[in-house]
Order: sequence, then structure tokens, then C-alpha cells
Amino acid sequence: MLKVFHSHRPVLRLACCLSLTAAGLGAQEPQETPKALPVESLGTMPEADAVKKKRDLSASLLTQKEARTMRLSIPAPRGQIVDRNGIALATNKVVNYLALNFPFMEKATPEKILDYAKERINAVNQLLGKNWSLPDERLLTHYEHRRWLPLVFSIEEGLNVEITPEQQAKLKLMLEEGSLLLQPAYLRHYPHEDAACHIVGYTGKTRPLPQGPIVDGDPLFEEMEGREGLEVTFDHFLKGVPGEINLLFDPNGKLLADEVLRRPMPGHTLVTTLDFNLQKYAENALKKTARSGGSMVIMDVRNGDILAMASNPGFNLNEFIPGIRSARYEELANDPKMPLFARSFRGEYPPASTFKIVTALGALESGRVSAATSFPCTVSMLVGDRYFHNWNTKNDEGPMNVITALKRSCNTWFYAAALQAGADPVTNMAFRLGFGERTGIPLKAEGRGNVPSSADHRILGGELANIAIGQGAVLVTPLQVCQSMAALGDGQRVFQPRLVKQVQTINEIVVDATEEKKVRRELMLNPEFRETILKGMVAVVSGSGGTGRSAAIPQAQVAGKTGTAQWRVAKDQRLAWFTGFLPASQPVLAFAVVYEGRPGEKIGGGAVAAPIVKEVFTKFYEGAPTDDPLVAAMKDVPLALAVDEGVMDDVPLAQQVRPAEAAPPPQTEQRTLGGFFRRLFKRSN
Repeated sequence: MLKVFHSHRPVLRLACCLSLTAAGLGAQEPQETPKALPVESLGTMPEADAVKKKRDLSASLLTQKEARTMRLSIPAPRGQIVDRNGIALATNKVVNYLALNFPFMEKATPEKILDYAKERINAVNQLLGKNWSLPDERLLTHYEHRRWLPLVFSIEEGLNVEITPEQQAKLKLMLEEGSLLLQPAYLRHYPHEDAACHIVGYTGKTRPLPQGPIVDGDPLFEEMEGREGLEVTFDHFLKGVPGEINLLFDPNGKLLADEVLRRPMPGHTLVTTLDFNLQKYAENALKKTARSGGSMVIMDVRNGDILAMASNPGFNLNEFIPGIRSARYEELANDPKMPLFARSFRGEYPPASTFKIVTALGALESGRVSAATSFPCTVSMLVGDRYFHNWNTKNDEGPMNVITALKRSCNTWFYAAALQAGADPVTNMAFRLGFGERTGIPLKAEGRGNVPSSADHRILGGELANIAIGQGAVLVTPLQVCQSMAALGDGQRVFQPRLVKQVQTINEIVVDATEEKKVRRELMLNPEFRETILKGMVAVVSGSGGTGRSAAIPQAQVAGKTGTAQWRVAKDQRLAWFTGFLPASQPVLAFAVVYEGRPGEKIGGGAVAAPIVKEVFTKFYEGAPTDDPLVAAMKDVPLALAVDEGVMDDVPLAQQVRPAEAAPPPQTEQRTLGGFFRRLFKRSN
């Protein structure tokens, strides 16, 4: 038989306060600041009478040992994180946890306290089919020090569990008689679950709730703080300002008055540069195609804004709220596909043949290679005492200029061009385009990548040949590759990649903003050289025999470059790349895609990475409203440019560049360092 101890203390009137405060944080558009609610516990008394009553109550209770007056903190709801159009990526909701409501007990003994608590918890467990419990010490300590406040017991694996409306209905009688109550609290919510999960990040408990004697300023419920992504970087803007509530109890534990002294002030809204639709198109395409892992980054060429930065696989952000269960975290952390890893800005990969754009620009600017310079596209080339192969190991493709070499992604042409130009023009061009240094986005642990430099050591011919085709010690992030394409699309400037536009109040007053179109460095590419590279990139997608033809879309001409690299040699894993911009003649959107192949999977940039670009931008054009600024910027751009592969001259090869007429077959190579390089760099289209 359940014993009932009637408490004269009503449930704290917080739910309406929290619901109203959070109401303006879940919509896509900022709402007006909530108006203050009346203090219900004071009834409808005139203000002067209410103040007088509280003063009299306080005075009369000063000499009574069990009376209590306390001032507690009401944690503020966190601000929203939204995309450039106001679509919410992170918001809040009000939840209810189930809590014990202890009455004042005359001559309370440990047995009496424990009986009261356990009988009610056991009754709840029978009704809901749960196995909730609290240690005896926790129950007794709470009664001794904090019995005026509710004690949440709907806890599993150390995490508070939300009570659903269906569960509330089953508990109606127990809630009405007052032995239980619903403790409201703010909970972070991610309405699109895994969307931009590596960018948005998640929150966690700031600290456990106090368990000792009540001190003024103690929080009413658990406070949250940023732990990852933008949630932690901009925590000081998002966390808001706590409110205050004053509570007055008589010696028997009856609540005589509760007064909200200051409403919690919601945190500021963080407006990102992301375009939700582009982000989801990219994520969905990667989920469908790059199941083992991949990334896609899209930037606005005109200002450096990051419109999408997708990494696959990802994870559901809501699993981390209010905290993630240990078993599930271990599952995510130990998953060989690394769903917690932000590939788009932390992953460091060999760029493969996408780096040939850098090599070509450096060679042209060196003055030792021109747009008409021809080198033979042979199946392999002898550099020093080592053979370096073309990706096409079956047939020589004849003499080529830079445009055709880009279109066909001929390794041996770029070996020869790099050796002709020297190391510094190639590596310096890489640094000018932003490789080898972090972009500076406001997310922790961004990858830096690596570009060898003659300032560190002498770069010999074999190493330079590797660098020329984006292999060896060259490492880049997908974000860096996209940044380089945005810079090439502009031609004159490298813009600072921007991920956050501004921080604003709930009333849309801007309190902080990131500089728009901030120039990171002047690039000042020679227009003729840029035009030559552009022709090669157009030929990759639109030319006969181009390696990236599967990226073509009818709405705009795509300029791009494929890449395929040996990656994890021990696991026989390869990478596939496709990068570039569109429209080709008036670039607006730059992109970079990397596809992580499965062990043993034979892949190519044109076969698996280029189709991702086609899918994403086809959906973008088909789904974007006609007044979308990005679509408007590309509206009157010519849909096609003639593919012009230029002319070739008869400049003889430099003496140090010696094409091999017949390289030894790979299977007969000796197990030497040279043999390792031949196996490692056999393919790079």
C-alpha cells in the first residue's frame, strides 16, 4: 500500500516561464523578446499588498529555524545556430524530467525518508516499465540539504530522461497528489539531426547540480556549454544570461511566494554562411556514393563564403543531448569509418592530379614553360635512376601542351614541366594558393596539410616529380583545395574563407560580424596563364577524351580537374578527387570532392568523384528558387565555351628530361626504394 504524505508546497511554476522563453528560439525567423509573466503565486493582489505580504512573511520567518528564503539561478536558453537564410541548425526545446517532491516530515528518520522516496519511485517503475533508482545516500543528502527543491530520478546511465506526454498521462494521479512533479528544463535540439554535424557541434553539462546545502545562485536545473564545433567556439555568445527566482518557504516546507526577479536572457543567434540546401545535397550525395568516407566543400568565389562543408559518414547530434551513453560513444569512436572525424577541414590527403593545376601555373609563371610548350605523354619517364609512370601505362599519347595535358591528366608531361621549371615556382605557387597553412575558420583542430619547401631541404628531381602530380609529401584538406579553386576562379585574390556571417540578438540587432570579402593575400595571376589553365579545366569536362566528363550539367559549364591517388598503400586504398568551379567563364561556385575508396576498390576521379558534383549542382539548379542570389549571379552566363586546346611548338626537351622508350614491367621491379616509388605513384589521374 503506497503511503501518501501530503505536501502543502505547490509545484514550482517554471514550465510556463521556460516555454515562453524558448518559444522564440525554435523558429526559422527571430522572434520578439518574450514579455514577463505575472507571478502566479501572488494571486491578483495589488502590487503594494503583495510587496507588504512578502515583507511581513520574511520578517516573521527570520526567527523560525526551518523557514527558508533562497535566490536561485534560472539557466538561459542557448541562442540558435542558423544557415544564411535563417534555417535553424541548432535550437532548443523545453523538456520535463520526473522528480520527487519531498514534504516536511516531523521527526524524519532515514527509514521514513527512504520509504517515502522508494515507494514512489517503485510505483513509477511499475507504471512505466522502468528500473529507475537513486542511491540511499543521495536521497538522504537531498532531504537534509535540498528538500525544498525537486529531485530528478528519471535517470539512465547518468543521464536525465525526458518524460513523454504518454508517460505523463499514466502518472496523472501521482502528479496531482503532489508526491511527484515534472521538473522543466531547456534541452538543446538539432532539428535536422546529422546536418552539418561536424560544423555545428554539440553541447554537454557545464557541471553536475550541487548536492550540499543550498547557496544563493545555485542553478534550478543543469546548465549546458559548447563541447564541439561552433557550439564551443561561440559559446560566449550562445549561452545567454541566467535569470533569477526568489523562493520563500515556511517552516513546514510550504512555498509561500515565488518571484521571478529577472527573466533569463536568451543567447544570441549565430548566422552562418552555410546554405542548408547545398549542405544537404552534398551530404546526401556522399551518403549514397562515398559510403566508406568522403567530403565535399563548396565556396562562393566572389567572397570566400563557405556554402557547404560536408563530411561522410556523420552522426546524429541529438544523440549527444543531454549527453551520450558510453556504449554509443565507444561505438562511434571505434567505428573504422570514423563518423566523428571532420574530413572536410581536418582530413589531410594527397591531392593527386588536382595539384597539377598548381604545377602548371607555377611552370607557366616561371617563364621556362609556355602555353605552347610540348612534352611527350609517354607511359613512363626516367628521372635520375627511377622510373615514374603515367596513369595510362599501356600507350604513349604523343606530344601535348599544357591544355591537353590537363585534359588527359598526363603524369609524364607534368614531371617534365616541373623539372623544366624547378621546385620553387611550383611550391611557391602552392603557398600562394593557400596550401600548407590553415585557412583560419573558427573550428578547432583544422588540418594544416603539408607542402615541401626548398627552404627546409633541397628538393631533388625524384621528389619534385612526386610533388608535380600531388603525391609524396604533399598533403591537403578538402577545404584548402576548394579555397585554391575559389582563388583561381577570382584570379587576383585569395579571400579568407568565412563560415560565420554575424552574431545577432533575438531582435536581429547585430552584436558581432565577420568581415566580408576579407582578402587573405593578393594572388595576381597572369591573366593569360589563368586563361590557359581555364581552357584545360574546361577541356577536362567538355573536351573529347576529358577525364571529368561525368561532371557536366546542362545549366552551366563546369571547369574541373580529376585526381586519383594511392592513399593507404598497406590496405590497397585509393582516393578519388574532383575539383573546380562554375560557371567556367564567370565563376561563382568553387568546389572540391574527395572519395575514399574501399580496400581493393579500383576508382578514378572521373568515375566516382565527378558524378557527385553533377548530382549536387543539378539538384541545386532544379530546387533553388528563382530569386536565390546564387542562381541570379549565374543567370546570364554563357552555357558553353568552345574547347580550345591551343597550339604546340617544337621546343626540344631539356637534357635532364629523358623519356623512357620501354620501362621495365612493374612486376619485375626489385624490392628497393625505387620500386616502392614506382608502386606508390603508378597511378595519379
